Amino acid sequence: MTPRIILAGEASAAARELAGILAGNGYEVTFSSLEQVLGEGLRPDLLIILDESPEAYDAVHRFKSQKDFKEVPLIVTLDQFEAAAAARALESGADEFLVQPFRAPEVLARVAVLLRLQDDRRLLVASQEEFNRIFHQTPHPLFLCDRQGESFTLNPTLARLLGYSTKGNEKLPLATADLLYGPGDRERLDKILAREGEVKHVKVNLKSREGRPVPVLLNDLTLPAAGPEMHGFQVAPVGSPSPLKKALKGLVEHLLPSARDYLALLQLTPLLGGRYEKIKKLGQGSFGEVWLVVDTEELGPQRQFVAKIPFLRAANPKFRKEAAICERLAPHPGVVGLVTTLEEDGKLVLIQEYAAGKTLADMLGEELPRPLVERIVLQLIEVVAHAHRHQVMHRDIKPNNIIIQPDGVLKLLDFGAAKILKDKDISATVVGSRPFMAPEQIMGESERRSDIWAIGVLMYLLYTGDLPFYSEVEKLLIDQILEQEPVPPREENPEIPPPLEEIILKCLKKKVGERYPHALALRDDLLRQFPHYGTQTGRWPWIQ
Repeated sequence: MTPRIILAGEASAAARELAGILAGNGYEVTFSSLEQVLGEGLRPDLLIILDESPEAYDAVHRFKSQKDFKEVPLIVTLDQFEAAAAARALESGADEFLVQPFRAPEVLARVAVLLRLQDDRRLLVASQEEFNRIFHQTPHPLFLCDRQGESFTLNPTLARLLGYSTKGNEKLPLATADLLYGPGDRERLDKILAREGEVKHVKVNLKSREGRPVPVLLNDLTLPAAGPEMHGFQVAPVGSPSPLKKALKGLVEHLLPSARDYLALLQLTPLLGGRYEKIKKLGQGSFGEVWLVVDTEELGPQRQFVAKIPFLRAANPKFRKEAAICERLAPHPGVVGLVTTLEEDGKLVLIQEYAAGKTLADMLGEELPRPLVERIVLQLIEVVAHAHRHQVMHRDIKPNNIIIQPDGVLKLLDFGAAKILKDKDISATVVGSRPFMAPEQIMGESERRSDIWAIGVLMYLLYTGDLPFYSEVEKLLIDQILEQEPVPPREENPEIPPPLEEIILKCLKKKVGERYPHALALRDDLLRQFPHYGTQTGRWPWIQ
């Protein structure tokens, strides 16, 4: 039966290109609106959302919340990669995301994997008879247990993983003391069994036949065919495969394609520090990559974190410096907290708080009400003032590094370019993003008041809708920043009060000494001119 894929959203040129990739490889593809899918009860084998608006994310959540659609695989497309947009799509319930321009190999691979997983799941829940067959024959390690967690039944693949020999497809019954390694593992399983809904990515230690711990991840299968008193789990072995196991896996794949059980036993899930599982890659920079990770030893609501992983060990000092800055600035509501650091393959990995929400860059396409703009500006000034009080300059303040959480709290991200000031006030390093860089920063002499310039650029942008300096040609942009005065903000937006225009232009003075000396001085002047700045009511447009 040909899989049916619905593309929900506008049939743009990019969407038609995506449809062509899918249709050209045997899929049945139709366009529809998401409301039609929900309202008319259309049931595709896979749904692709083409709209990135907040309303679309809300619809994704509604789609996944309905019983009939909960298990339908869902992909969200992004016009361009943004970590916050990708994370928001996944948080809303999407299983995957695709970034334009669409590349056929990537599209087909992601679609094929989601459909294959869906087929396996359907087989498992189809009927008691089919369930029993799949439970015995699947290459994936599985086990069943009663709701009290007292007795367990292992399928042959899991039995072999733990060192037991089984005849044919014989299933293996075990008691709690024989399967779980220690009391902490029993406690964690009890918490899993007591929870409502699905459980995913939770680590426990099973016991091998020889009595050794075998760390695994448990994923709830939610198997109604197993009966109301039984609970089913898929087991993912944890660890980093050795070069020998990688070689053996390659040989089995090419020479013994029917030996599925061997492949399952050789497949390992790596965990950072033996604890954090990579879920989605959120982005990368010059020195490393950023991943959304899950704490596999935590069952509470706060399980998601961000891992910053250097490409090379040579970047360890840079990552160590960022960790020190985060610790210096903690705790503060506007700074992403450092959870821990760990070493992986000799590389220093930062585990940080995950800040859900929208970046300011995403919000700039919307019409932002004045109270919202004031709250953004004041919170940004407050967090930069906090950094300046602790002798830290950020050096890369820009919309992509500012996130607004659903509760309205602003977070300033990425202190990777930040610097701790010591005896001298100037850094002889060129870092930052060109449209937000001060003249001295371009010349490689950034200092605390370079952050004041960046705040001025953002204020100008928020109040006028334009950047004070911009050109597609980098040399022309640099010349503008170094030589030209900005167009007065009131010429772009006459509703700006004259005192506010003076504050913005003071932040954008070419001569460093003519700017505010630090963010605290900027805040004090702003509140002196406008005592109620940032305190007026005004709902965030996208918060429910």
